[in-house]
Amino acid sequence: MSSNWSPTVNVNLVKSRYFRRIPWLAGACLLPVVGLVGWPWWGKGLLLLVIAACLYRWRLPQIRQLQLCDNVLTVVADEVQVITSPGRVIRLGPWLAMQTPAGWLNLFEDQAPREQLQPIYQWLWLNRVK
Repeated sequence: MSSNWSPTVNVNLVKSRYFRRIPWLAGACLLPVVGLVGWPWWGKGLLLLVIAACLYRWRLPQIRQLQLCDNVLTVVADEVQVITSPGRVIRLGPWLAMQTPAGWLNLFEDQAPREQLQPIYQWLWLNRVK
C-alpha cells in the first residue's frame, strides 16, 4: 500500500547518546554465553579479550541528515543513500530502524525534535514494502 503523500523535509541530525551504549549492551549480553562455554578459564579470558577488542572497534553508521522530497528519501550517513521505497521499518519507543539496500540504519529521537522527524516517520510507514 503506497501513498503519494510526500512533504518536503530537510532534517540535520545530531549525535545520539544511544550509539555509545549499544556496544556495552552487546557485551553484557555476551557475558553469560562466555560463562557457559565449556573452555578452561584461560580460554574464556582470551575469548573475553577478543570480544572486548571487537566491540571497542564496532561503530554503527550514524545518520547525519535526512532529506525527503518528491517521494524520495535521501539519507546521509557514512555514505549517501537514496531510498524511493523503504524496506522494513521497525519502531519501538525512541528507536526507529529502517532497512536500506546497504543494510539497516538506526534513528533515535534524541537526534532531532519529534516535530521534524514526524513527516519522515509517516512517509516511511506509509511507503514501506511488506
